[in-house]
Amino acid sequence: MAEIQEKDSGGKGGKVRSKKGGGKPDMTPMVDLGFLLITFFMFTTTFSKPNMMKLNMPEKDDDKKEQETSEIKESNTISIVMGEDDRIFWYQKGVSDVTAADLKETDYSATGIRADINAKKLAALDSSKFTIIIKPTDKATFKNTVDILDEMEITGNRLYAIVDLQPQEIAAYEEKIKTPKGGN
Repeated sequence: MAEIQEKDSGGKGGKVRSKKGGGKPDMTPMVDLGFLLITFFMFTTTFSKPNMMKLNMPEKDDDKKEQETSEIKESNTISIVMGEDDRIFWYQKGVSDVTAADLKETDYSATGIRADINAKKLAALDSSKFTIIIKPTDKATFKNTVDILDEMEITGNRLYAIVDLQPQEIAAYEEKIKTPKGGN
């Protein structure tokens, strides 16, 4: 900005003095204060906590005490096999008797596995003891496991187990997976 300089016309020496404007304020303390406030609010803010589903696993018992067991009937159980490419199968038969024809393919939707679980639970002799056996294959994804555990929560099933596939089930699964998706 241009400043108007005034000359003293009626005085002694003829020195001209210009007015000094105020300097710009130092912004360094303001920047420090800003970063301190940002840091303060970051540490005092509660971040959203991840939603987790509780998975209760039995405790390992070192002493070989006799554990409480009960006989589970086939009509009170359903076995779910989770495969590759988001394919899911279920059967209601003994493990030693299962074949590829026994594996019924479905999907992870409300009209898929949820409807099958609810139908089998209603047809069970004792629905309070209805047990679901979840068997992921080596090619099943973590998302599939989370989806099936969500279905356990949605359908209200408290009795379920995650176990490994038996050799007879692996053979039946490998034969069934060769069929195109959706083909029973």
